[in-house]
Amino acid sequence: MKDERDELLDQLFCTVRSMKPDTAAAEEHFETRLMAGLEERRESRALWSAWAWRLVPWFSMIVIIVAAGSVLIDPGRSRDMFAVFTGGDEYQVSSLIGE
Repeated sequence: MKDERDELLDQLFCTVRSMKPDTAAAEEHFETRLMAGLEERRESRALWSAWAWRLVPWFSMIVIIVAAGSVLIDPGRSRDMFAVFTGGDEYQVSSLIGE
């Protein structure tokens, strides 16, 4: 009796394996779903990019304030912020290279 059940079960599995699955429902509107997903990702990236560009002026203002403050607070340095690049201030150049 157990052999008959095993044979029936084997036939059932064989029949199911030979049947091709119906993928029409998954294929329907695949391109539309794919493009909608890509557009959603693009919008989320655009949001971060927009915020980054909106914050650039604020960050540049912070850099300018810190640079001006470092020039005004340290009396041993030259008042010229670009003296390091023009070679006019030995104190700044030696402090940058560690001498």
